Amino acid sequence: MASTFGWDIGEVSHYRYQSTRTRQAIYSVGMQYFAVGQQKPKDNVAGEWTQYVDQFWAEKSNTILWVCE
Repeated sequence: MASTFGWDIGEVSHYRYQSTRTRQAIYSVGMQYFAVGQQKPKDNVAGEWTQYVDQFWAEKSNTILWVCE
C-alpha cells in the first residue's frame, strides 16, 4: 500500500481503521477504505470491496489491493 500511494512505510499505520475490530487490517484514506490480501475482506465498512485500479505493486508482492467506497 505504501508503494502504491508513494508513502513512507511508517505512514501507513496512521491510516489504520479500527485496528482491534477487524480481522484483516483496513486503512481509511479520505472516503475510501483499503485492505491488502489474497482474499476480499469480510468486514463490510462502507460498501462492496473491489480490486483497486492500480495493482502494480500489489502484484509484485503477490497480493491484491482492495478498495471499498
